Amino acid sequence: MEELKFLYSRLKKYYLFIILALIGSILEGATYSGLTFILKDMIDKVFIEKDINKLKLIIILLIIVVLFRQIGLFLKGFAFPYASYRLLYELREDMFNSILNALPYEIQKRNLGDIISKLTNDLNSLKDSLYKLGVDFLSQFFVVVFMVGVLIYLDWKLFVSILIAIPLFTLSLSFFGKIRQRYSKRFQESMADYTQFISQTVQGFEILKLFNISFIKNKFKDVNKKVFKNQSKSTLFDVVYLSSVEIIAYSMVAFIIFYGGYRIIKGEITTGQFFAFLGALLLLVNSIQFVYKGLLHIKIIQPVVRRIQDILNLPQEKDEGIKFKGLKKQIVYKNVSLEIDGNKILKDINLSIKSGQKLAIVGLTGSGKSTLVKLLPALVKGYRGEIFIDEHELKEYKLSSLRRHIGMISQEVFIFNDTLRNNLLIAKPDATDEQLLQALKKAKADFVEKLENGLDTVLGEKGSRLSGGEKQRISIARIFLKNPEILIIDEGTSALDVETEEYIMDEIKNHFKDKTILMITHRLSIIDIVDKIVVIENGKIIEEGSFSELIEKKGTFYRFYTLSQNG
Repeated sequence: MEELKFLYSRLKKYYLFIILALIGSILEGATYSGLTFILKDMIDKVFIEKDINKLKLIIILLIIVVLFRQIGLFLKGFAFPYASYRLLYELREDMFNSILNALPYEIQKRNLGDIISKLTNDLNSLKDSLYKLGVDFLSQFFVVVFMVGVLIYLDWKLFVSILIAIPLFTLSLSFFGKIRQRYSKRFQESMADYTQFISQTVQGFEILKLFNISFIKNKFKDVNKKVFKNQSKSTLFDVVYLSSVEIIAYSMVAFIIFYGGYRIIKGEITTGQFFAFLGALLLLVNSIQFVYKGLLHIKIIQPVVRRIQDILNLPQEKDEGIKFKGLKKQIVYKNVSLEIDGNKILKDINLSIKSGQKLAIVGLTGSGKSTLVKLLPALVKGYRGEIFIDEHELKEYKLSSLRRHIGMISQEVFIFNDTLRNNLLIAKPDATDEQLLQALKKAKADFVEKLENGLDTVLGEKGSRLSGGEKQRISIARIFLKNPEILIIDEGTSALDVETEEYIMDEIKNHFKDKTILMITHRLSIIDIVDKIVVIENGKIIEEGSFSELIEKKGTFYRFYTLSQNG
């Protein structure tokens, strides 16, 4: 029941709308009661006794009852959905912020499709269940309460005879509720797998075209079949459950018709009284189905809420500590080691980088180069040893202030499905058009002049309208806008042609001449802008020095450089 407590804690701030929904539900239940008494008098006083005055009164009462019923329907139909939509609005925002502020490793280790599914499918399922609970269940619960009162008032003996069905309803709910809860969880998980598969397929669309596409189709069939299986079983048990409720309910109605008809014949009750009882009973049966379906949704909603809470409870980064105001002296790695999932990524790294120094980090793929530089902006955590930035250890700094002074150009460029302008403003929200165009010029993004709407051109999903080199130049333009104290270049020019790369490296050299640069590259021809080079192998620094020193040493770097020149 912790899930229901969670929902209550979130919804209670909207108590006014919930009270209005309760009033609406009570009005609806009360008007149903009024209709049953109107039916009784219509049969006894109008149809049998032929009382014209009673007919006029009944018509007036009917109009009044209908008006109150519409007021109730409006309050119920608007107030609770509004409260639930506000709840969903807050949950979407809180879940999004939880993801943005989560520890990087917590996101990296998770299934992307599962995260997306929790933000979309699970919230949609929560919306549906809340509607069933807050609108259908709530209103029908009061209809049941009022109808029970009416039935007892009209004929308590007939009412007592139907109580035998209650244990049967309870058994049905208990049995099918557990099964439905299990398949609800399985369905949400299979939808997460489905979402991830679709996402991956779209991302790798061009590459997949060149491989065995029938294999992908068969994989999709398996994923889709799993969704279908869980969805159809969930629906099957829903239908079987409701059918069992109807069988019990209408068996009870059949008995009441027999017993009530017998009592009319004996003169113990009037015809109007019996038909009013029967009408109230049919309303009760219909409402009980909604109530039991609502109780079923209490079972359904629990695994959905748990999946939503999984995102809300992601371990968060703590933005506290000393404010970083820029690198004054140096960055020092002291005996830094890092192990992730049992793999030793970095081993006893000792390295010093002076303020304003330009450092190249060279090594084979998988040697730990990217991990080494990602420690600085705390995109990778959990290292042993110490990393000093000036006088303070890295962990002592407030993260937001540290990241404000660090910029990164990566070979993995992220482009929003938005305008070019907004894709640049992420680096400097207050930038003028002139500054944007100047940054693009430095990044040699001259293709912008050919875009139909210039800065206001929408770039498409992940920049689908742009080539790899064009996307990389936008990433570089962002760095010129941000103008960080410490610049990390992680294969940031890998998609550029030689001429463009040389132009941009010259711009970077001039623009960041007084700033600190850490550059990872396999293109050793562009490292002439650096003062110092370190070579990493299997997580260890094996060589360190200037370009001339390492060439003269004729070690690993010399071998890399010779191979790159011959290539």
